[in-house]
Amino acid sequence: MSELLGATKTLSGAWLQALTHTARQQSGRCVNLVMTIENPGSEDEAVRHALDQALDETNTPGVETVAGTIFPKTLYQSPGFSWSPDLDEPDIGTLDTAARNLYQRYEQMLPVLLRFPGNSRGTYFSRMISWPGKKSGGTNQLDLRISRIRSGFANRRRTNNTLDIDVGADSLAGVQVYAPSDQRTRGFPCLVHIDLTLFEGTLHCMAVYRHQYLITKAYGNLLGLSRLMHFLCEQTGADCGELVVHATLADAEPGHRARPRELVQSIGALL
Repeated sequence: MSELLGATKTLSGAWLQALTHTARQQSGRCVNLVMTIENPGSEDEAVRHALDQALDETNTPGVETVAGTIFPKTLYQSPGFSWSPDLDEPDIGTLDTAARNLYQRYEQMLPVLLRFPGNSRGTYFSRMISWPGKKSGGTNQLDLRISRIRSGFANRRRTNNTLDIDVGADSLAGVQVYAPSDQRTRGFPCLVHIDLTLFEGTLHCMAVYRHQYLITKAYGNLLGLSRLMHFLCEQTGADCGELVVHATLADAEPGHRARPRELVQSIGALL
């Protein structure tokens, strides 16, 4: 039943490969589908444009909207350089300020975001920066991991596969986005866990989805996760490694008006 797809250079290739494989199944679904992206964030513009056009024609939120639920790119002003132990204090301050502004801007928006349908339990990014995610002031899982990786680099430790965080009574193994209060069998959060591994100075990411909607969500999810990885790498000085996404149930959404098989054929004709 499980399917380990071949590694791809781009997230566009990974998405198209996953949709093609799943759409061929009689049910339009498959169990334990694993995608590997060697260069997170790299895209094929033709694939992205074709998908966005299909989503727009069916009044479905586009790729950027979905990506923003995982990493709100518009709120982060990149300094244009990465952290290293050799940076002077003003440059380190610039990086820290960029990250802090991102967190603060998002937390300021959170009361409004929680009013939108489906956001009553928080959002993916709010759970990452203010666990458990329904109000500001919670545990910032990203900031804790940035500090840990920087500390390791400063002490010449370039490998750490235990980026778990002890927060008193709780231990956050990986970046948690699934809370004990999440009792629904469908809907948010489909993304349940993000695991980060630092190996020889390179940061790798593994994300687990209990249900991956391949037309309406997956491409944006891959893009958001890629942007999250690049943010963490800029803030820590780590190189960006592989992004692996495990969908325990991959869904080509055969009933969607975009018609997955026709979408695969039309995109394939462009390549």
